[in-house]
Amino acid sequence: MPLRDLSPDSGRDTPCQQRRRSVTMALDRRQFLKGGALVIGSMLIPVAPRVRAAIFSQSGEPPIADAAISDWVWINREGQVVIGVSQCEVGQGIYTGLPQVLADEMDADWERVVVRFVTGKDAYRQLAGGESFSQFVAASTSMTKFYERMRVAGAQARDFFLRAGALHLNVPISQCRTEKGRVLDRTSGRSIAYGELVAYAPRIALNPKPVLKSAELARDGMVGKYVHRIDTPEKVNGSAIFGIDVEVPGMLIGVPWITPSLTGTVLGIRNEAAIRSMPGIVDLVTTRHLSMLNMMGIDSNRRHNTVIVVAQSYWQAKKAADLLDVEFERGDAATLASSAIDAANQAALNQSQLAQVVNRGGAGSLITAAQADASRYHEARYGAPYVAHASMEPCNATSHFRDGTIETWGPFQGQDMVRTALSGIFGLKAENVVVNTTFLGGSFGRKYLPDAVIHATFASKAVGKPVKVIYPREIDIRQDYLRPPCISHYRAALDREGYPTAIWARYAGQSLFWQMRRKTVEKAGGWDESMVECVYAPVYKFPALHVEANIVDQPISLSYLRGVGSVASLFFLESFINELSEKAGIDELEYRRKLLAQSPLSLRVLDATARAAGWHSPARKAHFRGLAVNEWVGRNNAFTSYLAIVVEVQVEHGRVRVVRAVCGIDCGKVINPNLVTANVEGGIGFALTTALHSAIHFADGAIVEGNFNTYPLLKIAQMPKVEVVIVESERPPQGCGEVSTAVVAPALASALRKATGTYFRSMPFGPQLPAPL
Repeated sequence: MPLRDLSPDSGRDTPCQQRRRSVTMALDRRQFLKGGALVIGSMLIPVAPRVRAAIFSQSGEPPIADAAISDWVWINREGQVVIGVSQCEVGQGIYTGLPQVLADEMDADWERVVVRFVTGKDAYRQLAGGESFSQFVAASTSMTKFYERMRVAGAQARDFFLRAGALHLNVPISQCRTEKGRVLDRTSGRSIAYGELVAYAPRIALNPKPVLKSAELARDGMVGKYVHRIDTPEKVNGSAIFGIDVEVPGMLIGVPWITPSLTGTVLGIRNEAAIRSMPGIVDLVTTRHLSMLNMMGIDSNRRHNTVIVVAQSYWQAKKAADLLDVEFERGDAATLASSAIDAANQAALNQSQLAQVVNRGGAGSLITAAQADASRYHEARYGAPYVAHASMEPCNATSHFRDGTIETWGPFQGQDMVRTALSGIFGLKAENVVVNTTFLGGSFGRKYLPDAVIHATFASKAVGKPVKVIYPREIDIRQDYLRPPCISHYRAALDREGYPTAIWARYAGQSLFWQMRRKTVEKAGGWDESMVECVYAPVYKFPALHVEANIVDQPISLSYLRGVGSVASLFFLESFINELSEKAGIDELEYRRKLLAQSPLSLRVLDATARAAGWHSPARKAHFRGLAVNEWVGRNNAFTSYLAIVVEVQVEHGRVRVVRAVCGIDCGKVINPNLVTANVEGGIGFALTTALHSAIHFADGAIVEGNFNTYPLLKIAQMPKVEVVIVESERPPQGCGEVSTAVVAPALASALRKATGTYFRSMPFGPQLPAPL
């Protein structure tokens, strides 16, 4: 029998049936993509057949219970295996990496594996990154937290089939082995397929402590091998369903208008009657776009600042939203401007007393003493701006409020966040909120927040039908929850060779954790760990270290963004190290090697990166290289990954171009080198955008930038050649999803310094360059 996708029919359209309709609709409007690809391909090269491998099912429902082996594995009598993955696919390849672990431990036939997203059970939740026990993807913890679970689930399934096979073949279990979805009798050569043993499930309990494969048995398996991503075909041929593709019967479209001022309040709609009379307009729903302080329960203000235009189509809703004449007051932040923010940060940095983060070795007195001798003292100031997520797929969500239940569809990075937010706001039990997760068209942390699905649910409740809310790009950027800005002042006392005897680092800016984890900041003594990442517990051995920080309150909503605070903090620290090496006249590689003498794992990655980049060979004419390293410690010490990067730029006809990046990484045991390489490459591209272009500005209480013409991303022609050096490790799997983001800016700044003779101490660098990239 074919593998069934659903629990018994409930008498109404199930989420999966609706999803199947949505797939059909999405394909209908994407046929040009599929057909066009074949035509273009046939003109260039023959289209290669797809290698048989695991596939991804976009059904949102778990398979039927009578095919279940565990919370993670289902199998039908034909031997088709479904592997559940609870970590959503944000582009990081987790739909391939985690099933690879389980299938390998289970000895499943990879060509008969179907991967499905699963949700709603404690087995699918994690306690990581400082978040509560819930189902979410963030902080590069998916493989770290779920590797062992997948191994155990696979071993449990293999153990079950061994015992069932022994019973079926009537031989001792010691006489049996498993291979590619079958149990084999070593003596007679007889075998039985896994699918034929499913009937034994009621008779054989799962072993809670199964024996995992030994290193020798696992040597010829899939772990550690280059396995192609299973979601690539759907994304290439256009059949992949992202949140923006969802179609539900009877669905309407909502487009929000939100007060431009961050503290604005809607007073009325002057042209409401005219808007309501426009073709296709169904309703105007006023609600609130929650600030981060609202979400954290710190600010109780719930006054409406949003009008959702609900219409039959997106363009009808968008046109009407653009024509809205809304009367609103700007509120307390009416005059907020970047100049005032910058001045406040500078004033905070220059205060005599800041919150003390770390103070050891008498750094302050050593710095003071060194200031009298310019050869033994160095200082520099650095800055990083507000940054928006700007994912390619703007925020969106579909929701249907009916009969005391809510059903949602969308690109959700935190499934329990959606359940908790909606059940709390609308007074329901969490189990009455159904969450269907699609592919995410980029997130970088943005789609962990539930604002879009809250808007969709309010709109659905108002009109009595499912509503898909889509943020226009201007709303997506101007109402984002940003990465905060930060500035710093670094000072060093140096010995006769030019190495630091003391480092004094001061930081100031708006605080992410002051909004999201206020009790943590208060408990720490008033400083934000995310602001001073990488410097308060540096990988370098500094004899004396003094780090302090000052928090500047602003009415600007913040949230996690790929790389979080390390992107700024490591840029400051590593740039300062590069300046110290230059002042000492010591090669920046050798300078670091001495400072890293107590970190052999960092040294190993640094040396491997330098060899691959040809650091000890002279750069080609008009080519200049810079270097940076990082010991990335995951949030709440979830993992530790070691990185180094060499960035190379070329100056040609007065233009500066980034041409090469060589990045070495030790992220523990590697499950799939293909995925690690892709994550590092993507992180470098993302970081180059941040380093060269990204900056959010404010005027009249609102964000100035609104689309990619004013908030540009890195263009494909600007992407350098990237080489990833994976350093083998016996440590358990560590994080790699965002760890390559922080090392890029300081290495690039160093290369640009050599190319132009100018210090690049403030991001973004693009406006400071003598010619456009």
